[in-house]
Amino acid sequence: MDGVPILEALERCNARFAKLWWHWFFYAQPERAIMADPDAWYGGSAEAMGAEAYADYSRAIHDPAVVHGMLEDYRAGLTIDRCHDAGDRKAGRRVACPTLALWSTRDDLEMLYGNVLDVWRPWTTTLSGKGIQSGHHMAEEAPEAVAEAISAFLRTS
Repeated sequence: MDGVPILEALERCNARFAKLWWHWFFYAQPERAIMADPDAWYGGSAEAMGAEAYADYSRAIHDPAVVHGMLEDYRAGLTIDRCHDAGDRKAGRRVACPTLALWSTRDDLEMLYGNVLDVWRPWTTTLSGKGIQSGHHMAEEAPEAVAEAISAFLRTS
């Protein structure tokens, strides 16, 4: 949800990407600055996410172990994930099972990549998907829309 293959993101990296996703490269660095004020780094709100989901999210982003785990994902994107994507592309490997791509329409994937399905298409054999009317925290901001999209996918796959 709300992403493209890492190799695609890195190969398409340009000034617009750097301006919008500067945090992506920053997150590959030590956690010290983030832990000084996690709320300022991660955003989110009870209004958009719902009070209960936001409370869980807020607890998580204040836990150094959770923040470390989140940032390990960014670090992997610049290292092992990139290598795996490159190897898969070179070998002609694609995701062989039906694949659902969902992205938030109030975030920046469409601005960066245009049609998100066009980015995913060379990486899959059977692809469907759509934008969800939400910000980046899709499951929390639009739980019914996400659940319906996943349920419909599972019914037809």
